[in-house]
Amino acid sequence: MNDTQSIERYGIVSQLFHWVVAALLFAMLGTNLLREMAEKGSDARTDWLNLHMSLGILLFAIVILRMIWTKMTFRPAPLPGLWITRMLAKAAHVLLNLATLLVPIGGYLRIASKDVPADFFGTPIPSIVGDMPWLHDIAKIGHGTYMEYFFYILISLHILAALWHQYVRKDGAIDRIVPWGKTAAAS
Repeated sequence: MNDTQSIERYGIVSQLFHWVVAALLFAMLGTNLLREMAEKGSDARTDWLNLHMSLGILLFAIVILRMIWTKMTFRPAPLPGLWITRMLAKAAHVLLNLATLLVPIGGYLRIASKDVPADFFGTPIPSIVGDMPWLHDIAKIGHGTYMEYFFYILISLHILAALWHQYVRKDGAIDRIVPWGKTAAAS
Protein backbone atom coordinates (compact mmCIF):
# COMPACT_ATOMS: atom_id res chain seq x y z
CA MET A 1 0.00 0.00 0.00
CA ASN A 2 1.40 3.36 -0.96
CA ASP A 3 0.21 6.72 0.33
CA THR A 4 1.69 9.13 -2.19
CA GLN A 5 1.50 12.65 -0.86
CA SER A 6 1.65 15.99 -2.54
CA ILE A 7 4.21 18.41 -1.24
CA GLU A 8 1.38 20.49 0.19
CA ARG A 9 -0.69 17.92 2.09
CA TYR A 10 -0.52 14.75 4.09
CA GLY A 11 -1.90 11.65 2.37
CA ILE A 12 -5.17 10.04 3.42
CA VAL A 13 -3.53 7.31 5.53
CA SER A 14 -1.45 9.89 7.43
CA GLN A 15 -4.59 11.97 7.94
CA LEU A 16 -6.45 8.92 9.22
CA PHE A 17 -3.67 8.14 11.69
CA HIS A 18 -3.70 11.75 12.93
CA TRP A 19 -7.45 11.84 13.55
CA VAL A 20 -7.66 8.34 15.06
CA VAL A 21 -4.89 9.25 17.52
CA ALA A 22 -6.69 12.53 18.32
CA ALA A 23 -10.00 10.71 18.90
CA LEU A 24 -8.32 8.10 21.09
CA LEU A 25 -6.60 10.79 23.17
CA PHE A 26 -9.91 12.52 23.80
CA ALA A 27 -11.56 9.16 24.57
CA MET A 28 -8.75 8.40 27.02
CA LEU A 29 -9.24 11.70 28.80
CA GLY A 30 -13.01 11.13 28.85
CA THR A 31 -12.85 7.58 30.19
CA ASN A 32 -10.44 8.69 32.89
CA LEU A 33 -12.77 11.52 33.91
CA LEU A 34 -15.76 9.14 34.00
CA ARG A 35 -13.74 6.62 36.02
CA GLU A 36 -12.86 9.31 38.56
CA MET A 37 -16.52 10.35 38.81
CA ALA A 38 -17.70 6.78 39.46
CA GLU A 39 -17.98 5.55 43.02
CA LYS A 40 -14.84 3.85 44.33
CA GLY A 41 -15.17 0.09 44.25
CA SER A 42 -18.16 0.20 41.88
CA ASP A 43 -18.54 -1.89 38.74
CA ALA A 44 -18.86 1.32 36.74
CA ARG A 45 -15.45 2.49 37.96
CA THR A 46 -13.90 -0.85 36.98
CA ASP A 47 -15.63 -0.77 33.59
CA TRP A 48 -14.34 2.75 32.85
CA LEU A 49 -10.84 1.74 33.94
CA ASN A 50 -10.94 -1.34 31.70
CA LEU A 51 -12.10 0.74 28.73
CA HIS A 52 -9.39 3.31 29.51
CA MET A 53 -6.76 0.55 29.54
CA SER A 54 -8.06 -0.97 26.32
CA LEU A 55 -8.00 2.38 24.53
CA GLY A 56 -4.52 3.09 25.89
CA ILE A 57 -3.15 -0.19 24.54
CA LEU A 58 -4.87 0.47 21.21
CA LEU A 59 -3.42 4.01 21.17
CA PHE A 60 0.07 2.64 21.82
CA ALA A 61 -0.22 0.17 18.92
CA ILE A 62 -1.59 2.80 16.54
CA VAL A 63 1.14 5.28 17.44
CA ILE A 64 3.78 2.63 16.68
CA LEU A 65 2.12 1.95 13.31
CA ARG A 66 1.86 5.69 12.67
CA MET A 67 5.56 6.18 13.33
CA ILE A 68 6.45 3.33 10.98
CA TRP A 69 4.12 4.78 8.33
CA THR A 70 5.66 8.23 8.75
CA LYS A 71 9.13 6.81 8.11
CA MET A 72 7.90 5.06 4.95
CA THR A 73 6.14 8.05 3.37
CA PHE A 74 6.86 11.62 2.38
CA ARG A 75 5.70 14.51 4.48
CA PRO A 76 4.86 17.97 3.22
CA ALA A 77 7.49 20.61 3.63
CA PRO A 78 7.23 22.62 6.86
CA LEU A 79 5.07 25.71 6.67
CA PRO A 80 7.01 28.90 6.04
CA GLY A 81 7.89 30.94 9.06
CA LEU A 82 10.64 31.96 11.42
CA TRP A 83 13.15 29.28 12.37
CA ILE A 84 12.08 29.56 16.01
CA THR A 85 8.44 28.79 15.23
CA ARG A 86 9.47 25.82 13.08
CA MET A 87 11.71 24.59 15.89
CA LEU A 88 8.91 24.99 18.45
CA ALA A 89 6.47 23.14 16.17
CA LYS A 90 8.97 20.29 15.76
CA ALA A 91 9.54 20.14 19.53
CA ALA A 92 5.79 20.08 20.20
CA HIS A 93 5.28 17.21 17.74
CA VAL A 94 8.17 15.25 19.26
CA LEU A 95 6.70 15.77 22.74
CA LEU A 96 3.23 14.67 21.57
CA ASN A 97 4.65 11.54 19.93
CA LEU A 98 6.81 10.69 22.96
CA ALA A 99 3.92 11.23 25.34
CA THR A 100 1.56 9.04 23.29
CA LEU A 101 4.17 6.28 23.50
CA LEU A 102 5.42 6.67 27.06
CA VAL A 103 2.12 7.33 28.83
CA PRO A 104 0.57 3.98 27.80
CA ILE A 105 3.76 2.24 28.92
CA GLY A 106 3.47 4.05 32.25
CA GLY A 107 -0.19 3.04 32.49
CA TYR A 108 0.64 -0.60 31.86
CA LEU A 109 3.48 -0.54 34.40
CA ARG A 110 1.24 1.19 36.92
CA ILE A 111 -1.24 -1.69 36.90
CA ALA A 112 1.28 -4.47 36.18
CA SER A 113 3.44 -3.40 39.13
CA LYS A 114 0.50 -4.35 41.38
CA ASP A 115 0.64 -7.83 39.74
CA VAL A 116 -2.74 -7.17 38.10
CA PRO A 117 -3.32 -8.03 34.44
CA ALA A 118 -4.17 -5.18 32.09
CA ASP A 119 -7.43 -5.47 30.18
CA PHE A 120 -7.57 -5.22 26.39
CA PHE A 121 -11.25 -5.32 25.47
CA GLY A 122 -11.81 -8.32 27.75
CA THR A 123 -8.51 -10.08 27.07
CA PRO A 124 -6.15 -10.04 30.06
CA ILE A 125 -2.55 -9.02 29.43
CA PRO A 126 -0.53 -10.50 32.28
CA SER A 127 1.92 -8.52 34.37
CA ILE A 128 5.52 -8.95 33.27
CA VAL A 129 6.91 -7.37 36.44
CA GLY A 130 4.89 -8.79 39.34
CA ASP A 131 4.26 -6.91 42.58
CA MET A 132 6.74 -4.00 42.68
CA PRO A 133 5.52 -1.09 44.83
CA TRP A 134 8.55 1.07 43.97
CA LEU A 135 7.85 0.66 40.23
CA HIS A 136 4.21 1.54 40.84
CA ASP A 137 5.29 4.80 42.49
CA ILE A 138 7.53 5.65 39.52
CA ALA A 139 4.83 4.69 36.99
CA LYS A 140 2.38 7.06 38.73
CA ILE A 141 4.69 9.92 37.76
CA GLY A 142 4.51 8.96 34.08
CA HIS A 143 0.83 8.06 34.20
CA GLY A 144 -0.87 10.25 36.75
CA THR A 145 -2.22 13.71 37.42
CA TYR A 146 0.88 15.61 36.30
CA MET A 147 1.00 13.77 33.00
CA GLU A 148 -2.73 14.37 32.52
CA TYR A 149 -2.18 18.12 32.89
CA PHE A 150 0.85 17.93 30.62
CA PHE A 151 -1.36 16.30 27.96
CA TYR A 152 -4.01 19.00 28.40
CA ILE A 153 -1.35 21.65 27.81
CA LEU A 154 0.21 19.89 24.81
CA ILE A 155 -3.12 19.21 23.13
CA SER A 156 -4.34 22.75 23.79
CA LEU A 157 -1.17 24.25 22.35
CA HIS A 158 -1.41 21.98 19.31
CA ILE A 159 -5.01 22.99 18.65
CA LEU A 160 -4.30 26.69 19.25
CA ALA A 161 -1.27 26.58 16.93
CA ALA A 162 -3.33 24.89 14.20
CA LEU A 163 -6.08 27.50 14.54
CA TRP A 164 -3.51 30.33 14.56
CA HIS A 165 -1.93 28.97 11.37
CA GLN A 166 -5.28 28.46 9.67
CA TYR A 167 -7.09 31.66 10.64
CA VAL A 168 -4.43 34.23 11.54
CA ARG A 169 -1.54 33.29 9.24
CA LYS A 170 -3.96 31.82 6.69
CA ASP A 171 -1.34 29.35 5.47
CA GLY A 172 -3.69 26.36 5.18
CA ALA A 173 -2.25 24.31 8.04
CA ILE A 174 -5.52 22.53 8.80
CA ASP A 175 -6.19 21.95 5.09
CA ARG A 176 -3.02 19.82 5.03
CA ILE A 177 -4.38 17.27 7.54
CA VAL A 178 -8.09 17.01 6.66
CA PRO A 179 -9.49 15.03 3.70
CA TRP A 180 -11.72 17.92 2.62
CA GLY A 181 -8.86 20.45 2.51
CA LYS A 182 -8.68 22.93 -0.36
CA THR A 183 -5.75 21.26 -2.12
CA ALA A 184 -6.45 17.65 -3.07
CA ALA A 185 -3.91 15.11 -1.89
CA ALA A 186 -2.44 12.88 -4.56
CA SER A 187 -3.38 9.64 -2.81
